[in-house]
Amino acid sequence: MPIPTWLASRVLANAAIAAAEARQTATEIHDLGRDHYNDPTWRTVLAEAHRATDKAEQIGISPQAILDASKAR
Repeated sequence: MPIPTWLASRVLANAAIAAAEARQTATEIHDLGRDHYNDPTWRTVLAEAHRATDKAEQIGISPQAILDASKAR
């Protein structure tokens, strides 16, 4: 059963937003002079980005498409 276009678009948007939020959170943490790898906020946001990316990949959306879409945000 093919995935409806509207659903693929929504899943891609969710993954792109989550990836952009993880990148933005890391930047904000660095701006405070801290390492984002040890920050629990960033780890939470990153986990959400991984979940969203996994969902996108399950329906055939490439990681590159997610990255490209996240940079447009």
